[in-house]
Amino acid sequence: MRPKVSLLLIALALLIAGPLRAGTFLILETTRLADGKVLERTELRAEGSRLRLDTDGGRSSVIYLADQQTVRVLNHKKRSYLEVDQQTTESLARGLKRANQELRSRLEGLPASQREAAERLLNSTLGPDTAKATPEVVIVPTGGTDEIEGRACREFEVLKEGTRVADVCKADFAAVGIVPETLDGLRQLAGFLRESLSALAPEGLRGRSLDALDSFDQLDGVPLRVRAYERGEAVRQSRITEIETRQLPSSDFAVPQGYQKTVGLNVRDHIGAP
Repeated sequence: MRPKVSLLLIALALLIAGPLRAGTFLILETTRLADGKVLERTELRAEGSRLRLDTDGGRSSVIYLADQQTVRVLNHKKRSYLEVDQQTTESLARGLKRANQELRSRLEGLPASQREAAERLLNSTLGPDTAKATPEVVIVPTGGTDEIEGRACREFEVLKEGTRVADVCKADFAAVGIVPETLDGLRQLAGFLRESLSALAPEGLRGRSLDALDSFDQLDGVPLRVRAYERGEAVRQSRITEIETRQLPSSDFAVPQGYQKTVGLNVRDHIGAP
């Protein structure tokens, strides 16, 4: 499965309101550049180390608790949730590595052409047999500027091993009217997803749509616009259309009462096909 979420998933009002704390509320809209079609509209709530993403018309949600290194994906229709933490991803990574090695050992007796084709398939799904260094992602200022929803921003390119995978227009925190600490959870989620997906399958489970996320914890500011590139062309754009400081109840970051925990990691059942 190739993740396409700019990160983004889905939510609903929770049952019991808790104490209110100041946080950041923003709306992110993702469009396809070829025809301007809106692909996704996401509401994000961030307060310190806690984060919540709501999208897809309220059918599912993602809650991230940085202090627990845990992501919970909620399916509101099924009233269930999936939980992913560091221990789970490490265990899965070990299992995938064993399966990878076992499958490759069975290829040794195949003719060369069949073996090469099978190895390419394994590389694209389970990742290479040997550990591979995480691709270098760097951010380069272009010197350009723009204005998004009345807020000035500076433009940067995101390069992966020298190839442009995204460009970002970043505003200073003061210009947006929030303090850096309110987005700590989003930065930590970026790092958690990068490490978890790399552990599971360095090649097969990573998509270009996550390359901009790779860079978020390196940005000192708020990315008001992110364009994703494929084969040298900009294909999608995510843009913040609304951002404000808001009081957030603790219940925004909790699993609703009565939701059942799902065993396994069938993420597609929770967030839909990419």
